[in-house]
Amino acid sequence: MDFVKNKLGVEVQFGKYAFMVYNVCAKMTIFHKLGAIEAGIEIVPIKSFAEEMSTGVSYFEQFVWDLEQRGVADIDIPVLIFGITIP
Repeated sequence: MDFVKNKLGVEVQFGKYAFMVYNVCAKMTIFHKLGAIEAGIEIVPIKSFAEEMSTGVSYFEQFVWDLEQRGVADIDIPVLIFGITIP
């Protein structure tokens, strides 16, 4: 977890796709089970920004689609996904 404050866990992920999925679908769930967080924020690049980085970088649009297709699980916690870019 990049940081935790007031039971909110925040991750900034500009790495490979697998790390983004792990952050939200595993790490945040583990931190919640341990009582460290109640919700999370995941900050990732949008597609056009990710295309300027090295290959395999995760991006917002892909992650949103994957989560929608995955559906809800009984271990999920509230997580806000932010897609960012640079001007």
